[in-house]
Amino acid sequence: MIDVLPTNKINILTQNFVDDYELIDSGNGQKLERFGNNITCRPDTNCVWKTKNTIKDWSSADATFKSSGWAFAPNFKDSWITSYKTLKNEGICKQEIKMQLRATISKNIGIFPEQSANWLWMSKIIAAQKKQPTVLNLFAYTGGASLCAAAAGAQVCHVDASKSVVNWASQNQKLSGLDNAKIRWIVDDCGKFVSREIKRDIKYDGIILDPPAFGRDNTGKVFEFEKQIYHLLEMCKQALSPKPLFFIFNGYSMGYSATVLKNLLSDFFPDKKIEFGELHLQEKSGTRTLPCSLYARF
Repeated sequence: MIDVLPTNKINILTQNFVDDYELIDSGNGQKLERFGNNITCRPDTNCVWKTKNTIKDWSSADATFKSSGWAFAPNFKDSWITSYKTLKNEGICKQEIKMQLRATISKNIGIFPEQSANWLWMSKIIAAQKKQPTVLNLFAYTGGASLCAAAAGAQVCHVDASKSVVNWASQNQKLSGLDNAKIRWIVDDCGKFVSREIKRDIKYDGIILDPPAFGRDNTGKVFEFEKQIYHLLEMCKQALSPKPLFFIFNGYSMGYSATVLKNLLSDFFPDKKIEFGELHLQEKSGTRTLPCSLYARF
């Protein structure tokens, strides 16, 4: 007789962008997206299926990332603005979250739209609080989550090892009209920063942990998920307030199951009901989704 173990539901969440983002098509190792007024074509190893749109649609891209780098349409300007309007539409804040996009050598452009599923969830929790909560955003990149948390009413500490992306995030704060929001911009190794916060006995009501599968900072220091994530989670637990509002844990190695992230969080928070799954992008046609990353949260 084979015992059937109880299983937890793996959720699939899709982006909640309004107007300014579309996954137009995907397939043949690429994805065709619209950010604001510009269309980009970028490689994606998950797109192993066939495309649905015509060659003409794909050739309309303003910016295409190839093995040799970016190729741009004649009138393309490599710096443009996209707006995340959902928080304003939901009545959480008065302004749209505006982010400057650029074509970088890594093929990234400054935003991961699938993360909007986390942004809205977190912002609703923050906005419901009577007392201003504190939020720590680690591996915070260009600040989408930081800006949403601040717009919802939190005091935010934004940490990333890259000075250039922290400066980029700071510019996004100004673009979003959040000049008076309480955001600390920190250029530092995330592990070292959390360790110092623990020594200073500084606690946060919410933590966003968004580590890469592999990363290297400006000094050459390497972050490897498999080797360092457990200790980092251990420190994050110590940096959380006794009654935390939330914890968001993202993962980008699709070689893992979302259950891995859930199991990691469960080691440190055994009493929490942890939601976990995949973050997807919904194609414009509505018939297909593109898996982008994993998440676990409570």
